[in-house]
Amino acid sequence: MSKLIQVAMSALSLISIITMPQSAFAAISCEANTANNHSNGSLSSCILSSDTNIGLNNNNFACQQKEYISFDEKGQFKSCTLARNLQIRNGNKLTTCLAKGEVNVSVSSTGVQSVTCSRIAAN
Repeated sequence: MSKLIQVAMSALSLISIITMPQSAFAAISCEANTANNHSNGSLSSCILSSDTNIGLNNNNFACQQKEYISFDEKGQFKSCTLARNLQIRNGNKLTTCLAKGEVNVSVSSTGVQSVTCSRIAAN
């Protein structure tokens, strides 16, 4: 009987790994005792212990160590302080978000992604 239970537990573990959302596999290293969670248990925010790159669609957000990073309740990247400049293309317009500024990402109910920056280079 115990062999049957072991096989069943192994199968359930494998199923849970396969069905976990992609955002659950993000590797975020937080400073000790800085992690805050949403009511569903997913990471809401923390202070990064090292510079962290977040790839989202065609953008690579370089988030600054020793600064906050935040995520929505679905585990999707929401905001951070940039470690280096970031160029964002919106149609034909190119905007440079400056390092040390905060970048915010939001996704509308129709799936349209919007990126805003607190520090923008003059054109």
